[in-house]
Amino acid sequence: MTTMVVVASKHGSTAEIGEHIASTLKNRGVSAHVKDVSEAGRWLFETDNVVLGIPVYREKLWGPAMMFLDAHRTELGGKPLFLFASGGGPSLKPELAETLRSYPHREVTYFRGAIDAEKLSFFEKLQLKVVKAPENADFRDWPGIEDWAGSLIAYGLS
Repeated sequence: MTTMVVVASKHGSTAEIGEHIASTLKNRGVSAHVKDVSEAGRWLFETDNVVLGIPVYREKLWGPAMMFLDAHRTELGGKPLFLFASGGGPSLKPELAETLRSYPHREVTYFRGAIDAEKLSFFEKLQLKVVKAPENADFRDWPGIEDWAGSLIAYGLS
């Protein structure tokens, strides 16, 4: 069985979480690989399980990840699907969690991401200043991410 970790990432934080999930699965004997959301659709037929990382920007689920979910709803409905969102806020807004739960899934979770000012546009930096958020911060809980990845094995990933 193969698990594909699909990531959509604007600045790299969600992609790094996806890489860590795949690495954790591999270390536990699961055949796992990472694909960017832009190319993952053509590999769906070759994978048994899908883990999808969706970034949250400006309190919205990022468009490319949501387009992937919508475009491949049928194929994903026939496979175990595990969703994780990542963002700067302390939790996922209930309406966003509800949107994710509307897709055929086994698990939905949220991880905090990271903010790196060097990767942000002028407008994004300005937005952070307005809400008094740090321009550089890494909120990722690596042990929590590993625990969640490990818990997926209970669903039969091998």
